[in-house]
Amino acid sequence: MINVEIPDEIKKEVMAKGGFENIAKSIPDDTIKELVEILKALADEKRLKILYALHRQRMCVCMLAALTQCPYSKCSYHIAKLKDMNLIKAKHTGNYIIYSLTSYGKKIIRYFEKLIR
Repeated sequence: MINVEIPDEIKKEVMAKGGFENIAKSIPDDTIKELVEILKALADEKRLKILYALHRQRMCVCMLAALTQCPYSKCSYHIAKLKDMNLIKAKHTGNYIIYSLTSYGKKIIRYFEKLIR
């Protein structure tokens, strides 16, 4: 049992939701851990730039490296992070790999656009 002092002002609200312990148990730890990983991936200027660029146009790594002004190896690292979070996808076309946003990546960008405006 979690022992915590609840202010009178919110005691009825807490009890109507089954008590503090019930509220604490209802917090989705797995979802929070997943969101932390996604937010870590998004908390990088170069990765956000890649996402916004791919929102405008599919691109190859050479275009993304030029855009982010980082070496191919570092750009590939950022791309891998975004792919791991299912924000971007890759398609092999001849000698190139073309990157684009996943539907999830598109949703994230649309959400950011709404947040800013």
